[in-house]
Amino acid sequence: MSNDTDAVARVRLHKDGPEISGVVWGSMRMQSQFATSTELAGHLDLLRGRGVTTLDTASVYGHPDPFSLEEALGEALAKAGRNKFEIVTKCGIQRISRLRPENRVRHFDFSAREIRRSTERSLTKLGIDVIDLMLLHRPDYLMDPDETAGALDDLVSEGKIRHVGVSNLSVSRVELVASRLKAPVVTNQIEFSPLHLSPVSDGTLDHAIREGYRPMIWSPVGGGRLFKGEDEQTVGLRTLLAGIAADYGLPSAAEAAIAFIARHPAGGVPIVGSGKRDRIEGAIKAANTVLDRQDWYDIVARTNPSLFL
Repeated sequence: MSNDTDAVARVRLHKDGPEISGVVWGSMRMQSQFATSTELAGHLDLLRGRGVTTLDTASVYGHPDPFSLEEALGEALAKAGRNKFEIVTKCGIQRISRLRPENRVRHFDFSAREIRRSTERSLTKLGIDVIDLMLLHRPDYLMDPDETAGALDDLVSEGKIRHVGVSNLSVSRVELVASRLKAPVVTNQIEFSPLHLSPVSDGTLDHAIREGYRPMIWSPVGGGRLFKGEDEQTVGLRTLLAGIAADYGLPSAAEAAIAFIARHPAGGVPIVGSGKRDRIEGAIKAANTVLDRQDWYDIVARTNPSLFL
């Protein structure tokens, strides 16, 4: 019932977009998982050995200090080999941080000045010459689409960014950005899991299929809610997923959740942030597992039976 492999396939996000690994490693929580850059570099070597060569990060990431993570990731990349990975980063979110004393409140900024400043900072912190994929990180409601698109197109023409995408944007906003860009929008990074089914019914996944791009999927296992939630619905879903995992030879309910999102014809690419070998290997196996249609719908029915009305 499954395709068992210890390495993940390569996928193309868009016909004019980048080729990436079919499982992406998310760095957002890495500072709580690795004490040193040497430890992290070792994990990056493990990822590369399994074919996971695409790393997802963002300018705003960092704990306890927002905006501190890219530099730490850059130190590990210097040891593991900067040219061995595809780098996805994001710009636009502004949080209160000692590293951004000018920020009085959390806000969003897709101005040309901020996009360029964020790009230059990311290149320096990560120690790379070009960003493989830059995403606009959540919607900026004050976005001037001509200004935003112009800044991104300029950075592509200058060779500082290879490809452009978005993150957590509605269909209408993706289309607005795309209408002004010379470069194609090659992905929309979205939340999708058995606990978050909105993309199935709000047009987000339909848009990806229609426009010919693969979405990148963050929180494919519900950000831990799937394992911690004790309400009746979540417990029932967890039990169901565990049973499906056993049927398909997957390690746990988490891997069944990843197989669930991979089953959708939009071809979503899961982002997995674990620092554990077994979780990475389980995610790869899950991404290569094709769930039966009725098993997929059984999961949907446990979370949102209204989709059947």
